[in-house]
Amino acid sequence: MSRLLPFALVTLAAWLAAQCLLTLWHGSSALVPEAATLVVQPPALLIPYWGERDTSVATGIPLTSLPLTWIGGLKAEPLAASVVVLSYRDQQHTLTRGQALAPGIVLHSIDESGLIFEHNGRLECLPWPAERPLQGLKRNG
Repeated sequence: MSRLLPFALVTLAAWLAAQCLLTLWHGSSALVPEAATLVVQPPALLIPYWGERDTSVATGIPLTSLPLTWIGGLKAEPLAASVVVLSYRDQQHTLTRGQALAPGIVLHSIDESGLIFEHNGRLECLPWPAERPLQGLKRNG
């Protein structure tokens, strides 16, 4: 064990010296600005599954800044009668239209664009999540 320690230290010092020499020789690698990052589109076959959702809301209501996570729900006809299950601050909440999520946060309405919350007098929208494809089941109709 006493022989391995000096060998390990010498190896570590040599590796660090090599890293320093490479940095001096090639210069420090600058980080690539986010605007210049390469965006790779998924293959056309996978776009329905991995494609980006349109997060713009047709009603002009801004997206919510609340830390909400979609758990599930039951869409009803009419949509305003739907029941949704959301996670907010590590707790699950089942809501229908008009119910309070927390003090100052009320589920104002449910429509085609998603869930509209009244957050301290300001309307915010949480869009419906992308539909997941059926797996292992045959779609009727």
